[in-house]
Amino acid sequence: MRLTGNKIGFALLGVAYLASAYLIARRSAEEVISDRVTLRISQWQLEGGVRDAMNAIIRRYEELNPRIHVIQIAAPDRVYLPWIQTQLVGGSGPDIAEYSWPWPDTARNFSPISAEVMQPNPYNRGTPLEGVPWRDTFIDGMSSPDNYVQTLGQYYGVSMTTGMQRIVYNRALLKSITGRDAPPRTYREFLAICRRIQDYAKANHLNLAPLACSRTTHITLTAEIVNDMATQLAGRMDFRHRLKLEPDDLGRAYLKGEWNYQEPELLAGFQALKEFSEVCTPGFLQRERDTALTDFVSGRAVMVVAPSWEATSLQQLCPFELGAFRYPTARENDPVYGRFAKGPFSEGQVLTGMPFYLNRSTPHRAEALDFLRFMSSQEGSTIFTNVSNWLPIVVGVKPSEFSAQFQLQAEGYSWYGNFLGPSSHMETQNLVLSVLYTLWSPDGQVAVFSSALTNGMAAIVRDGFRRDVISGLNNIRREDAAAAARAELAPAGRRPEVLPLVTLANEINLYQARAVLAHP
Repeated sequence: MRLTGNKIGFALLGVAYLASAYLIARRSAEEVISDRVTLRISQWQLEGGVRDAMNAIIRRYEELNPRIHVIQIAAPDRVYLPWIQTQLVGGSGPDIAEYSWPWPDTARNFSPISAEVMQPNPYNRGTPLEGVPWRDTFIDGMSSPDNYVQTLGQYYGVSMTTGMQRIVYNRALLKSITGRDAPPRTYREFLAICRRIQDYAKANHLNLAPLACSRTTHITLTAEIVNDMATQLAGRMDFRHRLKLEPDDLGRAYLKGEWNYQEPELLAGFQALKEFSEVCTPGFLQRERDTALTDFVSGRAVMVVAPSWEATSLQQLCPFELGAFRYPTARENDPVYGRFAKGPFSEGQVLTGMPFYLNRSTPHRAEALDFLRFMSSQEGSTIFTNVSNWLPIVVGVKPSEFSAQFQLQAEGYSWYGNFLGPSSHMETQNLVLSVLYTLWSPDGQVAVFSSALTNGMAAIVRDGFRRDVISGLNNIRREDAAAAARAELAPAGRRPEVLPLVTLANEINLYQARAVLAHP
């Protein structure tokens, strides 16, 4: 029999079909016979070391639990939200997903774990945390918004880390220019180091800046510089003596004329911002974050503004040793700003991040919970921080030598409210960003920047409160109608004794906003 090309092709196709059928049948039979469970966990942290840390946790967990196989799904942050929402809506979402409380449909897609967090974590057996409720094994007591979702009154997320922004620097380059590789301890030391770098670059005809920054990475630092300088102003505004100013408190006080952008403390803060811009890469307001990081990695900047979660990537990319320090804002002994500054300055409350939520539709809820417990145990957290160099948040787990430089400094003054963006509305911060060029351009001036804020801020704050009043009234109407329906439509003898209404705090905020809008 003569074999033609077509016959050979059909024969090979038949062999491939039989082989595929055999493999599928064998795998199906194995799945029927085996009781092994496969869990899928998704996250968007693609920074250096994080995926390796998660894989190390998975390997150790599978050693302890051979019946369970865990698969990590890492997706880029720019596509993660639409991807995970599509997966959840389609019923094919992972068993455990990194999520965030402001994102939509938390209650629809995820299962609360309030009852479970009150019980001890069995993976902490034999440690000082044995017998301690799972919730209390975290340094923040699971109080962060991503853990306890206040709008739903339930615990949902199990976080893995926390982080702070720092100035990361090239130790070798700093030493070759200044003769020292230790970070500056005071504001004047910082400015002196920056001037040395600028003089060195000019003398050697180098494209070298003291500090690499971008239009997004400066924002947190900018607010910190101004707020640290305005501690005495914050003390005057804190009429309830709570050592805390809510953003809306500042907004209402601004509309009532209790403070303005001509306050001496704020003018001093603006001058400090001007000095900050003068040591940054020229034109950084138009530069992206990646560009600033590239400048630093390539040696065109001695320092860079970077949060802890980016610093680990820099560690892998840079062929030189890194150091990190907190930006040294002026203190009481500063010859220029000392009469305004009143420190030390706290970095505020610990907020944890990288939270993982439990898919409401998972067929393996018990196994997924068990993995979450191990991941957030002392052993799991130790693995995570040692491999990733990210900060731990489990009580008793020590940070790595590198990540310890990013630990939050909690001691000191912190009034929480932001004078550069009074009220809780993003539009106020957007105004600040839109007029910073009046301060940070080569011919920028403090007076011009202050006037730009004065001319635009009141209308934006007022409009934000106006929208709050509209939404607040609509919310009260809805809740009142629903409560009345529960009472009036209940069967005889079963009318509820207590009706859920809008909380008192929400009503107070509404009336305060209405009062300030009535103020001329």
